[in-house]
Amino acid sequence: MTEISFRKLLLRFAALPLLCCCAFLAIIGVELRSIAASRLVGAQATSILLQSNLLQKSLIDEETGLRGYLASPNTVFLKPYIDGMSRQGGELSAFKDLAAPDKSLSKQVASIAESTRSFNTINKQLLDSHIIGQDRAQLLQREKETMDALRSEFSKLNTSQLAIREQSRLVATTTLGRLPIIILSSAVVLGLLVFWYGTRLYRAITAAFQQQLTDAEMQRDSLRTTLESIGDGVIVCEPDSSIRMLNPAAATLTGWTQKEAVSTQFSEVFRIVHEETRAPVESPVEKVLRTKSVVALANHTALLRKDGTELPIDDSGAPILDAKGDLTGVVLVFRSVLERRAAMRVLRESRERLNSIYNTSLEYIGILNPEGILLDCNRASLAFAGNSRDEVIGQPFWSGPWFRYTPGVPEQMRAIVERAAAGQAARTELSLTQPSGDAVIFDFSLTPVFDVDGKLLYMVPEARDISDLKRAESALIQSEKLAAVGRLAASIAHEINNPLEAVTNLLYLARHSDSAQNVQSFVEAAEGELRRVAIITNQTLRFHRQSTNPERVHPSELIETVLSVHERRLKSGNINAELRHDPSEPIVCFAGDVRQVLNNLVSNSIEAMDGAGGRLLVRTHASHNWQTGQSGFVFTVADTGSGIPLEKIRHIFEPFFTTKGSSGNGLGLWISKEIASRQNGSLRARSSAREEASWTVFRFFLPAEPPNKVH
Repeated sequence: MTEISFRKLLLRFAALPLLCCCAFLAIIGVELRSIAASRLVGAQATSILLQSNLLQKSLIDEETGLRGYLASPNTVFLKPYIDGMSRQGGELSAFKDLAAPDKSLSKQVASIAESTRSFNTINKQLLDSHIIGQDRAQLLQREKETMDALRSEFSKLNTSQLAIREQSRLVATTTLGRLPIIILSSAVVLGLLVFWYGTRLYRAITAAFQQQLTDAEMQRDSLRTTLESIGDGVIVCEPDSSIRMLNPAAATLTGWTQKEAVSTQFSEVFRIVHEETRAPVESPVEKVLRTKSVVALANHTALLRKDGTELPIDDSGAPILDAKGDLTGVVLVFRSVLERRAAMRVLRESRERLNSIYNTSLEYIGILNPEGILLDCNRASLAFAGNSRDEVIGQPFWSGPWFRYTPGVPEQMRAIVERAAAGQAARTELSLTQPSGDAVIFDFSLTPVFDVDGKLLYMVPEARDISDLKRAESALIQSEKLAAVGRLAASIAHEINNPLEAVTNLLYLARHSDSAQNVQSFVEAAEGELRRVAIITNQTLRFHRQSTNPERVHPSELIETVLSVHERRLKSGNINAELRHDPSEPIVCFAGDVRQVLNNLVSNSIEAMDGAGGRLLVRTHASHNWQTGQSGFVFTVADTGSGIPLEKIRHIFEPFFTTKGSSGNGLGLWISKEIASRQNGSLRARSSAREEASWTVFRFFLPAEPPNKVH
């Protein structure tokens, strides 16, 4: 139970008798108010009766005086008439005031007042000396009828008011008679309620108090357990600097036991000196007692333990204040810093190693905050444009000197930073221009780094100079192209040799023939063979013609050019070449590069069938890249050759990996993969090496939107 709940219980226990007394007084008050109300109603009825009687007396006096005067014209008899008339105004006004709270009574009084005015009007007419004889007799009859009506109204009013007065008297008498019973019964009921509810509250208060004692004891035990199990040393001192208690960690650090240290002066147990100067250090307890504030030890403080050994420590002391703010003691918390110093030394050495690697690395490395501001960079990155750290730190990464001299790259880099800030890592090749005008090609990546909660901490840009690698790749590609040219030259030599031999034979026959008609046919046949040589030569020239810009070309033309070059090999290898072309619009690509890829794929398929014959299927059709959703065009080259084992097909696009032994250099498929990537396309392979069903399929995809330039 909380302190607030306990206070509420006490308040309810104290408020119960007061509430019962208030309820008792309220009951008595209600009864007394009922009696007072009844008496007030009776008094009101009595006042109305008295006022009614007064008004009736005035009317009777008025009638009596007028009758006496009319009987004997003596003005002495008019005195009662005049007195009654003079009193009527005030009596009627008082009568109306008494009846005002009751609407029904007000109507009765208003009717009486109206009848009174009629009665007075008739009486005034009777006093007129000009009215005599029959007219006077009629007026007297009207006066009598009006007076009888007034008496009837007064009678009804008096009867109702007498009944009200009697009813109020009976109510007051009944209430007074039952008042002692009500008082006694209320006192008994409230007393029982106080006893029952008070007993419940007493039990609740007793249980709550017991719970408070239990909680306090548990809290004390918990605090004691906490102090004993805490890893730091804790010493509690009295205001006179004597030790009140210390936990086991403090006993271990100081060398003093609890029994030895309690009631001993703090300065005897906790002796401290400066590690380097050996000068005594002011006791933190004395400093807290003097300043009444939290204090901490200076660096390089050593504790002299009881056995004389030293221990480097740090500590803090705080005053213990009561509810009034008075100092009741001091608590000191201290710990050994041996492990922390060792950890800091290891951390410092690790940081130095990382810094040496970071700054001596030949790669360009930096650190960005989530907004893309450069926080740090290594020495290699500063050497790019000859900048100092102060010139680049704190600047937006995309405005740095690495991108400043290459048009369009700052905007590209800003977009990459924004994507990385959203959690998307990026990697690309960048050709950057140095201030000197030299171009350097980099393999650039920007990686976001997150904390355990997934919040972006910073981003790490890395750039590796791959200019030499690109030059080497270019040399390898050129070497492979020369090798391909050599292989093609041998094939073309065979292709040209056959028609040339035929031309030689035909010319020999024409020279030794006597028939002009035979000579003509021999010459025409020789001319056909020469046209065949021209076609082969033209196809060869188109095959190796390379443009620096994409060009529009029909896919079938690309395939037919390649197949025509390998026509002899297909025939000699007994290979059935089949071309399936879905009619489509011309595609835009680098035709020379595409021919090189297709030539390599067709040549590999011919070699895979190894003169044993087979089927070569080349298909072209519109398609999509299922990974990126790009629309484009696909060249499929499939053969029924020996296939590629599963353990080797994973490596066929790696440089210098070959399945042909010493007859291959392992560059053809790697270069083909590079060409596909540079045209934003893809090259994939599937194969089966089973004896009963061996095959290989290459899928060369080109996007509908070609690259803007040759890489």
